[in-house]
Amino acid sequence: LMFRGVYALCTHPGHHAAYQSFGGYCYVNNAALAARLLQKKLATNNGSTDGSTNSEDEKKCRVAIIDVDYHCGNGTASIFYRDASILMVSIHCHPDHEYPFHSGFADQTGADEGVGATMHIPLMPGAAWSTTYEAALQLALDKALNEFEAQGLILSLGLDTYNQDPCSTRRAGFALEGRDYHELGKCVAVAVTKAMQERQSRGSEDGSDNDNDNHNTNQSSIPVIWTQEGGYFMEKVPQAVGDLFDGFLSC
Repeated sequence: LMFRGVYALCTHPGHHAAYQSFGGYCYVNNAALAARLLQKKLATNNGSTDGSTNSEDEKKCRVAIIDVDYHCGNGTASIFYRDASILMVSIHCHPDHEYPFHSGFADQTGADEGVGATMHIPLMPGAAWSTTYEAALQLALDKALNEFEAQGLILSLGLDTYNQDPCSTRRAGFALEGRDYHELGKCVAVAVTKAMQERQSRGSEDGSDNDNDNHNTNQSSIPVIWTQEGGYFMEKVPQAVGDLFDGFLSC
């Protein structure tokens, strides 16, 4: 069983950029763009022989974004706040304690058709992998892959969760350490592989061979795209990225 993984080392983070605003040095929302392009690609794979798609076809393709930056992905959340076809889950420092302050509360869950397609998981300062972060990530993965049944997964990868990042030493901060990033990558890989196996098993049992408006049981893999967001302790960022993908590729 194979799944595809892509890492985009973006020259600027993007998850604070919205349709009509920018912030936190984010000008283009890379994760949001990737989500729309991935929807189009999935629709093409499922659609007509000439590769043409329309917006209705693309909206049938479910893509989930999980933001693991220390700060809330408020721009991404705002872009898809009324869109039921894109699930946005953000794990971040509670906005009572950290930027952007006005966004990232647990009761902000979407609007109109998108109600329930936004999930904020705010954690208190000092969150560590073994105490709260791993459980939050598992909750996000379960929401994205099992409840929402995403056909594609995008992770906004912030490494400012590191316990020596300036976000930690100068402000509130989280307390993730080197090995934790290996475990983060491994958790994602395990969850994606398990979800794909369960879908294919379900498809074999019921004899389905296409998705249409139901679950895509004949999909050969769940593509995973990582877009780089924050991370400011530059002595450790390359090692953290390496540790993460060592874990991601270990399964």
